[in-house]
Amino acid sequence: MNEVSFSRKVKEVHFGAWVFDPKTQTLSDGEVERELEPLLFKLLSYFIINNDQVITRQNLVDDVWCQNYVDDNAINRAISELRKILKSDKQRGLVLKTHYRKGYSFVFEPIIIYHDQLSTETQHTSPDIPFTQNHINSAIKNTGQGKRAKSIKAVTFIAGALALMLIGSQFTPSVESAPDVIEKPIEESVLSWIEGRYTLLNLSPDKRQLLFAFIPSDGENYTLVVKDLNTGYEKRLGEEQVNYFPVGWSVDSSTVYYRIVKEDTCQVWRLNADFNSSSEYLFPCEPAGLSGIGVDNTHFIYSKRGYRNKDELAALTSRDLVSGEEYQITSPNLNSYGDNLLAYIPEKETIIFERLQFDTSELYMTDLDGGNQVKLYEAENRIWALNYDRSKNMLVWLDTVESKVYGYSLTENKLSNVTKLLGNINYASYQSVGLNEFLTVSYPFLQDIYTYDPTTDQLTEKIKSPYEDVFALDVQDHTILLRRLGNKLAIKKISSDGQVSQLGLPDGQYTGISYDKEQDQLLVQYQNKIEVYDYGSLSLIASVVVDGIIISSEFLLNNRIGYVVLDEQKVRSRAYIYSLEDSKETKLPMVNLRWVGQLNEYQYVTLSSDDKVLLYDAKKGEVSATVNLPKALYKHSEAIGNGLYYHSDGKSIYRVDFYAEEPLTEIYSVDASKFVIQNLRISETSGQLLLDILEVRQNQLLKVKVLD
Repeated sequence: MNEVSFSRKVKEVHFGAWVFDPKTQTLSDGEVERELEPLLFKLLSYFIINNDQVITRQNLVDDVWCQNYVDDNAINRAISELRKILKSDKQRGLVLKTHYRKGYSFVFEPIIIYHDQLSTETQHTSPDIPFTQNHINSAIKNTGQGKRAKSIKAVTFIAGALALMLIGSQFTPSVESAPDVIEKPIEESVLSWIEGRYTLLNLSPDKRQLLFAFIPSDGENYTLVVKDLNTGYEKRLGEEQVNYFPVGWSVDSSTVYYRIVKEDTCQVWRLNADFNSSSEYLFPCEPAGLSGIGVDNTHFIYSKRGYRNKDELAALTSRDLVSGEEYQITSPNLNSYGDNLLAYIPEKETIIFERLQFDTSELYMTDLDGGNQVKLYEAENRIWALNYDRSKNMLVWLDTVESKVYGYSLTENKLSNVTKLLGNINYASYQSVGLNEFLTVSYPFLQDIYTYDPTTDQLTEKIKSPYEDVFALDVQDHTILLRRLGNKLAIKKISSDGQVSQLGLPDGQYTGISYDKEQDQLLVQYQNKIEVYDYGSLSLIASVVVDGIIISSEFLLNNRIGYVVLDEQKVRSRAYIYSLEDSKETKLPMVNLRWVGQLNEYQYVTLSSDDKVLLYDAKKGEVSATVNLPKALYKHSEAIGNGLYYHSDGKSIYRVDFYAEEPLTEIYSVDASKFVIQNLRISETSGQLLLDILEVRQNQLLKVKVLD
């Protein structure tokens, strides 16, 4: 790895006709002064510091972009722009030299000038740790030798200095306190009276047309609809046995992009928004959700799932619609759900996207090359969609969990408006026309508990309610579950005759529960701690607090629990085993896991971050079997108990036999157009599977006005 940052002691760098100021990120030749954008500043710094070697494209990918892959076109554009910046009337000669099939080199020997000290020596630097967000406060050691080592003794390179300059260059998220929350009533009006299911709303950039998917109450397949918001006129596109779903708009609102899904085949198409031309096929896609924007007639940016071969992980991707070439714009961590495209602001050439972590939703902005990524805001709940209010230079979105409308000012670089909507509100897909008006659909899901009996192949409704119920567990002669009440979860107790009562623990920010029949204990999982209670008395037995985020937790054999923790940098996850008898913690010798359970005395089952199930033999200290999972329609979930292990991809349930020739056996599947399997567990009392199932129902398309 090569160094990429300057010491704070460096005042300026002289090369050719230029004087380079790292603090202000400017170049000056005495007549002209140029401010460098963050990517070009970082690139120039890298070439200056590593001036004594040929820099390969892979060096740039690893040390400047800090990604696994960068399209050659992105590198070519950056080098070309840097060369333009480095030319002036005084500096006409070459600064960056191209070495055929090797890379680039900096032709000058730079002169480093320190604060309060004039140095005429040529200063060289040594290879070390490349700048990444994770090294902001890390001091960088010198690993150079010989002449290089002597010159390095004068300075210690601090990666944090460059990080702060990069982040604070053009957009700096404010650290000011949040604005006051203003409560306001609302007024709803129905935009369409046709009975059916409305979903995936997508407002055109000019906010005159609404694109969405619709399936009538007596229909079998989704159709694509474009609705004129002024006249109410609707244009539809559909056919039998095929589902049509929105993808996005062109920036000028003249073209709609959509995908058609037939069985396991998915294709992206585009069509004139007036529906007066033929549809044009663009490229194949995955059946799971996709959002995108046409930057111009030949370039398309979208959220592409399957990044790093992980089907729940998405990265922003730019596609040339003529050549079919793609390059990756963002590189989310493996231990996250990746990046969801939200908006593109053409006059700023700025992409707005959501980075979904296990615990939070992060709002980011970047340029078309992904070289200037800035985190704007961190939210507790999902930012499912977002719209740009050009008149206010503001990003607007609706928090559907807390019924709040948020406004983030790009002028002030801070959250500037929060409005709490009053009333009995339960919305799903939405699009913001502005702070005081948005388009939405009423919540179209029922979230209930079912049982599946593998011996009879019967799926039976167990608990049905108007609430969101998850993580049901059979305990003795009753069932307990988590029930959402506003922005909190309550642990409810359901008797055999359907009577509902509070278990006895206060409502809280629970993320999961588990029950151990042998010890009669209840495990309650939070974001950063686990509590274990005696079930009968609800007295606290143990509390395990972690540094990081708890992704999952389970009871294991022999009065132990297993849990997976994502570190505070949200990069690496580790699995731990905690003994409730002696309070000792043991770390499993594997990284980047999502879940851990115990199959028998010596064998543990783990789900890795790259969607593989691993059988770990603790006696041998090795992974004895690996099973590649099918792609998830919704998400991966698992159940373990009684020596059995089951897995679900959201549509199907599989029994897993690690030693069979075909380890995965599909035992049940739901109609994916109506149901989604969210979680599954094995009942401690019956041995049947308990399923959290999301069912789609009819809803309404609404316009909501926020009243003063």
